[in-house]
Amino acid sequence: MTRRLNWVDDSPAPEGPYSKEDFLRDDEAGKWLEIWNDVFIQSEWQGEPVDPARPDKGWKKTGMPDLPFKSVDTGMGLDRTAAALGGHRSVYDTDAFQPIFRELEKLGSGFKYGSSEDVMQAMRIVADHVRGAIFCIADGILPGNSGRGYVLRRLIRRAVLKGQRGLGFDSEFLYRLVDVISAPLQSHYPELADRHELVIETLKGEEHQFRTTLGRGSSILAKELKRIGTGAEVSGSFAFQLYDTYGFPVEVTEEIAAEQGCEVDIEGFRAAMIEAQERSRGASGMETVYGGVEGTELFGGRDIPATEFIGYTDREAEVTIVAVQPRVDPRGNKTNKFVAALDRSPFYAESGGQCGDTGTLTVDGQTLKVLDTQKNGGIWLHIVETENGLEPKSIEGKMAEARVDNDRLTEVTRNHTATHLMHAALRQVLGGHVAQAGSLVNSESLRFDFTHSQAMTPAEIAEVEALVNKEIWAAQPVTIHDGLEIDEARSIGAMALFGEKYADKVRVVQIGDMPKSEPSFSRELCGGIHVKNTGEIGVFKVISEASAASGVRRITAFTGQGAVNWANQQQSTVAEAAGKLKATPRDLLTAIDKTLANLKEEKKKREQLASQGSSSAAESTEIGSVTLVVSQLQDVEMKDAQAAADRAVDGKADHVGLVALAANGKVMFVCKAGDDAVKAGAHAGNIVKAAASAAGGGGGGRPNFATAGAKDSSKLPAAIEAAKAALTEQVGA
Repeated sequence: MTRRLNWVDDSPAPEGPYSKEDFLRDDEAGKWLEIWNDVFIQSEWQGEPVDPARPDKGWKKTGMPDLPFKSVDTGMGLDRTAAALGGHRSVYDTDAFQPIFRELEKLGSGFKYGSSEDVMQAMRIVADHVRGAIFCIADGILPGNSGRGYVLRRLIRRAVLKGQRGLGFDSEFLYRLVDVISAPLQSHYPELADRHELVIETLKGEEHQFRTTLGRGSSILAKELKRIGTGAEVSGSFAFQLYDTYGFPVEVTEEIAAEQGCEVDIEGFRAAMIEAQERSRGASGMETVYGGVEGTELFGGRDIPATEFIGYTDREAEVTIVAVQPRVDPRGNKTNKFVAALDRSPFYAESGGQCGDTGTLTVDGQTLKVLDTQKNGGIWLHIVETENGLEPKSIEGKMAEARVDNDRLTEVTRNHTATHLMHAALRQVLGGHVAQAGSLVNSESLRFDFTHSQAMTPAEIAEVEALVNKEIWAAQPVTIHDGLEIDEARSIGAMALFGEKYADKVRVVQIGDMPKSEPSFSRELCGGIHVKNTGEIGVFKVISEASAASGVRRITAFTGQGAVNWANQQQSTVAEAAGKLKATPRDLLTAIDKTLANLKEEKKKREQLASQGSSSAAESTEIGSVTLVVSQLQDVEMKDAQAAADRAVDGKADHVGLVALAANGKVMFVCKAGDDAVKAGAHAGNIVKAAASAAGGGGGGRPNFATAGAKDSSKLPAAIEAAKAALTEQVGA
């Protein structure tokens, strides 16, 4: 291994002990391997995608401010160090990757690493991408359609694509690489062990979903490529339809099209993407929390001190209004609301799934409503509604009385603590792979997203409810351990929320009267506000369980007054339903069963009546070489009338079936003509048109099948005569 220095132009060699030859690369001899490459980090490159629809196609610079500190990056990462120490020319030859390649060979169908350039490249991409995906999932990222979730999804999809098209894997295989990748690293990265099941289920579910997408999209794309021919261009609108309707990645469309010598109109794809995004934005009516300004533009760019949060102990306090800013609508017009920053605040700012507090702010004798509380960094943003033409700037710097809506916050805390109980119960019932993937806690309900690959059964939901209510009715104390070191919190079994990052000092919420050294029902890192005793929650009731995303389920539940309101509503609904069926609530199920049985019997009778429409209730008339079969039906469904018309010509090519269906004073006509009858001149569309016209309606259709409607069923005899006359004229009888 020799020193390598880059020579970048034809200028003279710099002063020093080196000659120009020392700077030349000796690729052919293979005498050097780059293990160190100094990068002097000084500025932050800021930019935006050149093409918003394709961020992978390049970015343009929008600014380059200096960083708060400067450093040097040598690029001497772990993989590169391992390669150098092992005497390897590539990181793929190290123990970090070789076991993955061996496992792929075992799982595959006879390929070997290095047997060909294509196979080697495919194996490297699969190994590298699945390794990155495993760490992302273990670190709290789940596949999604935006941000880092979309980056993870693309990693997984590219690995699947290379495994399928390059290595011949025709079924899910990525999850089978988890053990060989994570097992050697679990002692250094405990998340790999803690979330082992989650990683496997996420990879398995995402690959299955993508393979389904590939199957549908590939079939549609293959038809399009066959239609346009080799060398033609796939339209951008078609590529976007594949992407938008079937979730088919445009990069996959490009790759498959390239295999057949076709290109994709990316400009057209981008235009379709932007148009769809604009439609989405227009439909959403979104309004920024801060009133149209964010970041340093907030409060005119002034240096606002961080807000001291006192809401853990106080729900009302005397505060100072540090700064205010009028809130604007999406068009930039002022509204009757403004944003206020306080020196300290008892209002909880929305975070960790818990909604922001509401309440009042009393200043200069006026009591203003606080509609919401958000945060921007360390600044609490109170969304306040003005009254009586108050000019917001007039109260800046003044003292005020801040008071949280205590009744609302009480309901919020009930739901928040119940969320912790439910999280612990889900892990007991479903398994340790369950992790929080999102939540929303407000005064009405709680919504909890968690990692799980399949719908919960009614028995599992009932078991979770029972566990949570058991802890509620046991009136367990809720203890807050504040200021713990993160390692100490983990050592006592505190569960970190999935995907959250924490400071060195953390706050642990414990449910259960147990010493820190012993297990409790629930211990979680959490900055939210909770009840002091689980008995305050009252009762817990799951309302729904459904899919929220791939590999993620969502539970909605009520507690306290919300659960009581829900129970009252259910009781009222049951009583109303029982009244409609002339039964008591106790006998409602019996009444429903009886009603369903009666409906089933009635349907059977109608079907029998309809089936008789081509026989005993039908009238046959010979018109030239054609036989007209007329059936009159009442109070049956349209499909029954169509079936009667079908039976009239079934196996009788020279027959024409005309069915008149009378209901509610109106009449519908269905006509079907056999092949020989059509050859003889019969036209079903003109027959029903003549019949409907005679009864005050209209319609038409094809020669062999048509329908029409009319308003006056009393004119049915005349309508049938008109149909006969039309057929007579058609066949020349």
